[in-house]
Amino acid sequence: MASGEITYKTLKQAKIAYAIAGWSIDLEEENLVIVSKQKKSSHIIHAIVTLLTGFLWTPFWIAIVLRKSESRKVITFHEETKTVNIQDR
Repeated sequence: MASGEITYKTLKQAKIAYAIAGWSIDLEEENLVIVSKQKKSSHIIHAIVTLLTGFLWTPFWIAIVLRKSESRKVITFHEETKTVNIQDR
């Protein structure tokens, strides 16, 4: 476990914490929850850079917009050990 990482006692507690933090619940089963969150890009900054570079930045900006930037976590609960595990996907 990493330093400063939050531990949860139940799957429900972890699910609520991620929902409050702005994560979307993609899948929910008995001992499994998958949550995701879109990474946002600042279009204002990209517009300014595009103008300052004489529109040379435009292809990079389009690539950034088209690339699906998403974080996904798989939260599981193990009945035997009574532990909640969170994995990045």
